[in-house]
Amino acid sequence: MVSRIIHNATITLQLSFYLSVSEKVAALRAAGIPVDEMGNATAGYLFVRTTGRVGKRTNTYRWFATGVGEEPVVAGTSSPRPA
Repeated sequence: MVSRIIHNATITLQLSFYLSVSEKVAALRAAGIPVDEMGNATAGYLFVRTTGRVGKRTNTYRWFATGVGEEPVVAGTSSPRPA
């Protein structure tokens, strides 16, 4: 049987599609997502999905702290190292 890997987003945020770049960057940073001045993730993976009709569109941002196939890092814990 094939095992499936399920990746849960570290942070999920929904914002208006009509925000300016500076407003979007400020909101993403406030949520804890590391982005550059253009709103691109500087670490991890940021997935954006646009939904809704004209005038009521929203962007859903799902940020994954690690890449696909990598173990998640939990703050305050350390993984045991072999001796």
